[in-house]
Amino acid sequence: EKDGSKDKSYEENRKCAEERVKQIFGDENRKGKLRFYDGQIIFFPVPSIQGTVWITTKGICEYWFGEKATVLQKVDDKTNGDKAYVIKKSNSTIELLNLGWLLLDVEDVSQDNNLNISKKIGGWVSQIVVVSEKLFSHIVNDNLEVRTSVKIDPETGTAAEGALFTYEAIPRGTVFGFEIGEEKLRTTNHNDNEIIEAVAPYFKLLGIGGMGTRGFGRLELCVEKPLKPQPNQNCQGLQNAPGGEGNA
Repeated sequence: EKDGSKDKSYEENRKCAEERVKQIFGDENRKGKLRFYDGQIIFFPVPSIQGTVWITTKGICEYWFGEKATVLQKVDDKTNGDKAYVIKKSNSTIELLNLGWLLLDVEDVSQDNNLNISKKIGGWVSQIVVVSEKLFSHIVNDNLEVRTSVKIDPETGTAAEGALFTYEAIPRGTVFGFEIGEEKLRTTNHNDNEIIEAVAPYFKLLGIGGMGTRGFGRLELCVEKPLKPQPNQNCQGLQNAPGGEGNA
């Protein structure tokens, strides 16, 4: 009877926990309290002769880190894409920067860097370079990783004939930004910030999205702005991919 009582208590606790998860995150039948919006690439890693540099744009930095940063005011909006601006660097001096097939002149404005970047995110990226909006998408597309795979025939356990395929992946170390919205009309007795902190380690271990068994989708979460108990309050979050890749 004691064993049966323990099993019953375990099942009740499990059902209670599952119901709490559904209230906050939702399921296939209902909406949850939290809204997770599409992510945006903030810092994208590119190999160069100076080591790995993370590229971004002035507009992206203004949106995520504030428009009043002195360092962004020194970035020329009218540049035609032939110049890059260093806003964070290692000990080396950068005069010319190669980003794949591009060779750009560099202006160092890192001494005026006052972007509101957390210490954790600063530890992820050692060198940050601002490029033009025109070049950013081209550089990202040209530096995606191309993977080759083959479909396995389930009957023979060998490669299926004519089933070789390739796909693109966002490289490890890419920093994303996304917003989390809280719907105040759906009240719960749970602290949403504590829940986000509790589930954060599982993003890094289990990942999200497809191809998780191949190491894709593993993320490290850094919450920049905690959820507050006001209507229409959003939470800005940043995530890195140090343990795997995100699907492109």
